[in-house]
Amino acid sequence: MSNLNVRGAAVDTWMKISVSILITAMICVPVTATVMGNDTQMLNVAGSTTVQPLMLELQKEFEKFANVDMNVTGGGSGVGISSTLNGVADIGMLSRELKSGELTLGLNVHRIAKDAVVVITNTSAGLKDNVLSLTQIAKIYSGEYTKWSELGGANIPIAVIAREEGSGTRDCFDAAMKGAVSTYAIKGKDVLMLNNTNAVLSAVNDVSGSIGYVNYNVSDGLQSNTAKLRISTAAQPSGIGSDNETIKSGDYPISRDLILVTKGSETGITKFFMDWIMSPDGQDIVEKAGFVRVDA
Repeated sequence: MSNLNVRGAAVDTWMKISVSILITAMICVPVTATVMGNDTQMLNVAGSTTVQPLMLELQKEFEKFANVDMNVTGGGSGVGISSTLNGVADIGMLSRELKSGELTLGLNVHRIAKDAVVVITNTSAGLKDNVLSLTQIAKIYSGEYTKWSELGGANIPIAVIAREEGSGTRDCFDAAMKGAVSTYAIKGKDVLMLNNTNAVLSAVNDVSGSIGYVNYNVSDGLQSNTAKLRISTAAQPSGIGSDNETIKSGDYPISRDLILVTKGSETGITKFFMDWIMSPDGQDIVEKAGFVRVDA
């Protein structure tokens, strides 16, 4: 073959490749324009204070490459549902399952991470190995145990701290307690009710003989710091504690899904954001934030 023919074949191949790249680029333009267009899009997210810190981390990364301004507010899982239904929020954050009356409201559910609730005590409780069974915890919150000495601890009163009604964390905790003791019911007048994880952490740290419960994602810090807090192994009789594997498998008894809801099917930037959360990049952020990833 002559040099001229070789050069001609090379030019023809180069042109075919160039045309292929051009066509691919033209196909991708609408998607890119949706995410990186000139007009900044708004995405309002509201709800669970458990999910809120994770959402703020997701927001930080998503806004780096998407032309979007996200507004993330708390208020609780109930607020996430109501805000989504009335159009105030594009996405609602939940740390509990939808209740029976909410299942028919047309909400689209996305399970983005797994979480657990861990029981914490003030070190003054004096528990051997800091182990409590689910039954013992349920009876503490029901008022059947009132001193730590009844459980092998110090001879001081138990100060009971819980989350407020309507909290997703409270719902998860209550469901596990009722599973352990059918007559479980919190004795309200003797229980300090608080409305977020940080308030519970502070109270259990400050109040002698106290017990409370918080989200799993704060537990690493508790294990390594020198505060007056200890994680109790809220275990089934087999002694199952909280870690990534037991939470992901559902073996740890006080576990839950973290959920995002939308009103009907998603479109545009909302759909892109939801899909991105479930991508490896999004799930890496879930893991770094201390929650358990749910991708394959």
